[in-house]
Amino acid sequence: MSYWIYENWVAESKAVIHNTSCGYCNEGRGCHKDVRGNNNGKWHGPFTNYEEAEVNARNTGRPVKHCHNRICR
Repeated sequence: MSYWIYENWVAESKAVIHNTSCGYCNEGRGCHKDVRGNNNGKWHGPFTNYEEAEVNARNTGRPVKHCHNRICR
């Protein structure tokens, strides 16, 4: 299993860690059409393990959150 980070700099200024099979992540493609490009945020990854994703999420300088979707836990 791999992990992705969604860095959101508009809505809540946060970095959220997801696993690759999460519907919100969708292997780093997200769940919405990318009509705004990188105006709202950016996907980072994939990372081979959770610890690597967490380090990279912290390196964004944003508060780190964990996806609330039960598949990501």
